[in-house]
Amino acid sequence: MSSSASRLRRSILLLIVCNTLAAFLLVSNFTGLYDILWSGLDTGIFRGLNATVTPDGAMTHFWAWTNSKTFDQATFVLMLLICIYLVLSAKREDRIEVMAKLGAITFLILLALLISKRIIGEFYHPSPGLALQPYNNINDYISGYTVKTSTDNSFPGDHAMTSALFAGGVILLFNRPYVAILSVLLMIFVSLPRLAGGGHWFTDVIIGGGAACLFLLPWLKISPLVSWIERALQWAWDRAPASLKRF
Repeated sequence: MSSSASRLRRSILLLIVCNTLAAFLLVSNFTGLYDILWSGLDTGIFRGLNATVTPDGAMTHFWAWTNSKTFDQATFVLMLLICIYLVLSAKREDRIEVMAKLGAITFLILLALLISKRIIGEFYHPSPGLALQPYNNINDYISGYTVKTSTDNSFPGDHAMTSALFAGGVILLFNRPYVAILSVLLMIFVSLPRLAGGGHWFTDVIIGGGAACLFLLPWLKISPLVSWIERALQWAWDRAPASLKRF
C-alpha cells in the first residue's frame, strides 16, 4: 500500500472515530441517556460550586469578576498575547508558518461560533440558574454591576467551546508544553465561573466544547487548511513593501 493511500486511510479512520464520539456526546445530552449519564453530575457540580457563593464571601467576588465582561475581555487579550508570543518567539523564517497555524485555529473557532449562533442559538435549554431555583444568585451579593447567572439557551457554552478549540489547536499544532498548559488553564478558568454562577451546566461545557473539538480539530491534521493559509500569507508577504520586511 502506498504511503498516500495509507495516510488517507488513517485520516478517514480518524474522522470516523472522532465524529462518532462527538455524535455520541450530543445524543447522550439530548435523549434519555442524559438522565442516566449526566443529570446527577450536572446537578451535583452546580450545587457544589454554587454553594461557594455566600454573602460577603471572597469566592463570591471572585466568581462575580470572572463572570464579568471585563474578565471576558481580559481572556481575549491573554489569548491574543499567547498568539503574539508564539509568532515572535519563532525563528524569523518560521513565522509565516506559525501565523498560518494560528489562522487555521481562528478559522475553526469562528466556524464553531457561527454554527452555535446560527443553528443552535435559539435552541431552548435552560441553565441551572433557571432550572434549579432556588440557588445562590451572585447578583444578590454584589453591587455596582450585574453578571449573567441564567439563560434559556445555555448549550453550548460559547466561552468554553472557544477556549477548548484554542487549547486543542495549540496542543495539536505547536510543540510548546508551557503554552499548552497555559491554554488549558485558561480554558478551565473561563469555564468554572459559568458553572458556579448558574449560567451553564457542566454538560454545556464538556459536551459542547468536546463535540466541537472532536468535529473540527481533526481537520487541522488531515486537511490542507494550514498550508492553504500559509501560501496565502506567503503570497502577501512576497508583495509587501521592503520597509515592512525589516521588522
